[in-house]
Amino acid sequence: MKWLPRLRLALLILAVVVLQTTLFSAGLRVFGVMPDLGLVLTVAVAFYIGPERGAVFGFVSGLAVDLFLSTPLGLSALSFALVGYGVGFVESGLVHPSRWVAPIMGALGGIAGGVLFVGVGAIAGQDQLLALSSVRIILIASAYDALVAFAVFPIARWATRTLPGDVRGLPEHHESGWSRMPRWGPDRSTSSGRSAE
Repeated sequence: MKWLPRLRLALLILAVVVLQTTLFSAGLRVFGVMPDLGLVLTVAVAFYIGPERGAVFGFVSGLAVDLFLSTPLGLSALSFALVGYGVGFVESGLVHPSRWVAPIMGALGGIAGGVLFVGVGAIAGQDQLLALSSVRIILIASAYDALVAFAVFPIARWATRTLPGDVRGLPEHHESGWSRMPRWGPDRSTSSGRSAE
């Protein structure tokens, strides 16, 4: 990954932490529950950059969120890293993503992140997380995460792209724009669409 996408992602983490701790915590709640913007951003970024870098991004964004929570430092970082790896892994198996991928991944990522947060928190001694209200919070937050994912996924796609080429290191496609699939030449190897003659 080049420096420009890293800068964009760092600014997104900063923006998400500011929005989470100000706007969403102050009033944009549904039934008293706010979305987990850092987790949704991790899901979206991992969807575009893959499992390993998605886990690293999840850890960094989770650590940034952890600085403002009263739970043990690293709890969100671990949850986000695991979700980021899982989303990147699942994405690699998707054949044709549709427009419904963003809310589905947002909701599933919200559920997985919430369950991991509660489970790891309980192991770390945060017994108050093991309450029936946690299930209600996870379900409402994951529905909210699905809605927020509609806006976050395009922003994550913009932030993770490199110029020119693709974030996964596939061959450059000057004719086809930002295509994620390599073009196959007559010898079944990837080609950039230019002839060697």
